[in-house]
Amino acid sequence: MLRIGATLLSLWAGFNLVLALGILFMVLVLGKNAACLLILYKDIQAVGIDPRALATINALAVVFNACAAAICALSLVVIWIALVRREVWAFWALAGSLLFLQAAGFASDSFLAHKNLVANIASLTLLLLGFAIAATDIFRKKDPNPGVKG
Repeated sequence: MLRIGATLLSLWAGFNLVLALGILFMVLVLGKNAACLLILYKDIQAVGIDPRALATINALAVVFNACAAAICALSLVVIWIALVRREVWAFWALAGSLLFLQAAGFASDSFLAHKNLVANIASLTLLLLGFAIAATDIFRKKDPNPGVKG
C-alpha cells in the first residue's frame, strides 16, 4: 500500500513540477506573460495593463513557480528515499509542506474568482488520497509476535 501512496504523491508532485517548469519556461525563455493573465483576461498579451503592474505579476509568477518547482522536486526525493522506507518524519514533512502549498493554491485562486476551483479540488483529492494510503502503511500497528499463532 505504501508504494501506491508514494506513487499518487509522486504523480501530484510530478504534475506540479512540470506545470511550474512550463510556466517558468514560458515567462523566462519565451518572454510570455504569466499564465494567470489568461485566467483573468482571456488574453495573455495583457493589453491595457500598466507595464509596472505587468512586471510585478510576471516577477511574482517567476518566484512562485521557482519555489513550487523546488518543493516538488525535493518532495520527489523525500518520497522515494525516506517515505518508502516508512520514515515517519518524511510523512509529516511532506504533509505539512505539500498541504500548505495546496492551501496556497486555493487562496490564490480566490483572487481569480475561483476559476481553478475544480482543478484545485482534483489536486487536493489526489494529494489526500496519496497521504491516506501511505499513512495506512506507515502508521499500522506492528504485530509484536509475528511468528506466534494463537
